[in-house]
Amino acid sequence: MGFRAVNRVPRIPETPYVVRPIAGLRLPPNARCFRGRRTLKLLGQPMRRSLLTALFTTLLAGQPVAAQLLERVMVPRGQVRLQVYPNYTAWDSRFGRAPDGTEGIEQLGEDLTDPTALSLFPGIATLRNDVENLVGSGFSPVLGSSEGRITQDVTRIDFGLHVGVFDWLTVGVVVPWVSPKTVVDDYFVPDSVNGNLGLNPTITNLAGVNSFLASTLVAEQLSIGNASTICGAGAGAACDAAQALAARAAAFNASVQSAYTASPFFPVTGSAAATALDQAAAALSADLIAAGLGGLTAAMAFATDWLTTEDFSSLPSMSGAGIDATPLRTLEGLWAAGDVEVTALVRLLDNLTPNRDEPLPGFGYRITAGFLARLPTGLPEDPDVLLDKPTGDAQTDYEGSLIMRLTLGRHFALAAGGKYGVQGSTALTKRVAPAELIMPPVLTRQLVTWNPGTYVGIEVAPSIRVTSAVSLTGQYRFFHKRRDSFEISDPASTLDPTVLALESGIKAHQVGGGIRYDTVEPWLSGLAGNPMEIHVRVLYTLEGSGGQTPESTRVEAGIRLYKRFWGPRR
Repeated sequence: MGFRAVNRVPRIPETPYVVRPIAGLRLPPNARCFRGRRTLKLLGQPMRRSLLTALFTTLLAGQPVAAQLLERVMVPRGQVRLQVYPNYTAWDSRFGRAPDGTEGIEQLGEDLTDPTALSLFPGIATLRNDVENLVGSGFSPVLGSSEGRITQDVTRIDFGLHVGVFDWLTVGVVVPWVSPKTVVDDYFVPDSVNGNLGLNPTITNLAGVNSFLASTLVAEQLSIGNASTICGAGAGAACDAAQALAARAAAFNASVQSAYTASPFFPVTGSAAATALDQAAAALSADLIAAGLGGLTAAMAFATDWLTTEDFSSLPSMSGAGIDATPLRTLEGLWAAGDVEVTALVRLLDNLTPNRDEPLPGFGYRITAGFLARLPTGLPEDPDVLLDKPTGDAQTDYEGSLIMRLTLGRHFALAAGGKYGVQGSTALTKRVAPAELIMPPVLTRQLVTWNPGTYVGIEVAPSIRVTSAVSLTGQYRFFHKRRDSFEISDPASTLDPTVLALESGIKAHQVGGGIRYDTVEPWLSGLAGNPMEIHVRVLYTLEGSGGQTPESTRVEAGIRLYKRFWGPRR
């Protein structure tokens, strides 16, 4: 992104000139430039005051910088501008947050890396507790080790059309075409020596699991009925024994039901844990038979298959694994529409607009106000596609911006801008789980109301003009989005939606630079043939925070072409 270079028309010191006011608007009596007697082209006083008040109030609260902010420049009256802006952003690390709250760079693949692989499946903690409750002693699950690498990128092409309605008003629309991609390399190594977990028999032997669970449920019901009958005849030792057996059968049934549904894994046949569980089931069955209740009518089902390296990636899609999602695989970038932007740009102050008969001042400035609505035309994240990258947010944004361009002499320019955005709420289906949990259980899948945080930012770009049309630019961008908030629609849900908000905030500092070829203002001055803008830029995220802010590299390019439909010829 560059700045409008000063043309090479020689300056005539202190030559007074009048810049014509916009038709229908009156110049205030004090509308004069501080250099000599030159008069500024201004909006009418009432409109100017209201716009400045609103936008400076916004500026005091902070303004967000989004991509292309300083590319929002006026189109000459009667001209139509067509643009194609491709850009490519890639990252394999983020500014993450450790459990103790400290922040630092972490690789995306760390979410798939664990020497025990247990942290990848939070239900294993529930399985551990259930097994300990069933056998009455400690249980240390052992699965294997996992290692992963994840890289993500987004290719985006912004197609834009903008119209110079008046000298002071430009309106337009930008239609993005987006292709996100996620590359996943994962490697799981089962612990064949000390491992005691295998694939849950709900995956490999569902009929056996259902038979055993049906028998424990019947045992619970029979023992409760038996206790009710005995205790109905009066309190005593027989009543106490019947109630104790009923409580034991109920606790056993609850724990075993939970254990089978806690995670994709279960103690494997032949392990010490499986042996202890089998003995606990046999002891309960014997006591039920002694009480005349028939005992457990089915054997307890255990894991018979280890989780292999090949199974690890397909585990989320296995029936009975409790994840019910796509396999963990590379997601090829498919092109889809993003969120369409509708914009309006209003010129507030300007002494930079060239005129063939009038030189530009040594110190020039232009201030414009922007208004934008971002529409929910893109595709939101799919909760059943692991590591899915959305092309849109499924909600509407409203933004206000203020952009200032300054020139000093023929060779130096500075552009600065800020923006503030408010994002509307929407209803989405999400998995209510920590952001770093790649394979959350299907039980976390909930309809939630999403209230995105407001965002602010600032962008600064100095430039050096090499020729009348070529300039070199530096760039600094700051972006800050506040945390989101979530509400679960189901009042019966016990999930905590605040887990979604913990790492939803973003802070990012980007630096970069590029080169720009721009003949628009030389054309307005009669020094160039056809107006055209071309730029190439590279940006790197130098610093960030929030937990999920990408440490990204972004390559941008763009071309703009102009066509006159009405208005003066140049």
